[in-house]
Amino acid sequence: MRFLVADDHELVRDTVAAFLAHEGVGLVEKASSLDEAMEMAVARDGYDLVLLDYCMPGMSGLDGLARMQKANGGKPVALISGTATPDVADRALKAGAAGFIPKTMPSASMVNAARVMAAGEVYA
Repeated sequence: MRFLVADDHELVRDTVAAFLAHEGVGLVEKASSLDEAMEMAVARDGYDLVLLDYCMPGMSGLDGLARMQKANGGKPVALISGTATPDVADRALKAGAAGFIPKTMPSASMVNAARVMAAGEVYA
């Protein structure tokens, strides 16, 4: 499987990617902005799952989710956030997000959630 972690905070991006890779989910790549993530998804014909930070350059709220879903060819895109409200999470799910992961989630739970979403299920 192929995953993309897109977050503008290097520590978060590297930590999430390293943990996913350590748990053997497959290839994990990283991007620091929405534009970079979209370019990577188009160039690689999409990822099995994109974990997309809700508040990073280029996102413009849920508009960025829709743009990433298109760039990822309809494959699962989930939001991760440390600041988004439950209302934002609900609207993201209604907009077709594969899930919503708070940055406060335990790392083992995050890996399980990523596997669920990559398999085509919704995680909330």
